Amino acid sequence: MPEAEHLLPTRPDQTVILVVDDDVMIRNVARITLEAAGYFILTAHDGEEALHISRRFPGTIHAVLSDVGMPKMDGMELRERILKDRPGIPILLMSGHADIPPSSNVPFLAKPFDPAALKDRIRQLLAFAP
Repeated sequence: MPEAEHLLPTRPDQTVILVVDDDVMIRNVARITLEAAGYFILTAHDGEEALHISRRFPGTIHAVLSDVGMPKMDGMELRERILKDRPGIPILLMSGHADIPPSSNVPFLAKPFDPAALKDRIRQLLAFAP
């Protein structure tokens, strides 16, 4: 994989989303779905790699889509750490389990998800971004 600082959107106005999931199939479905919607996608297989990419990427990362349950660093810890580096970045957590209490203010997407639902949730997330 090329280093994050060498990955740049093809258009300067393109929205960049970091997709993080240890399941390669989920990661690829999200990547393909969001690329087809016109987003520039960075991918990571766990929280540690995502944090590395976030810290090395020279441009704006407009949003993060992350699984909750991952080895090394889970999605909640990743969320806290990325928000320290990139305050205000919108983060959508996803899980196939009830890892996030429904009453929390953390944006959440249940897995498995329909590609249309993923695109809708990302659009909503970006619409309310600071």
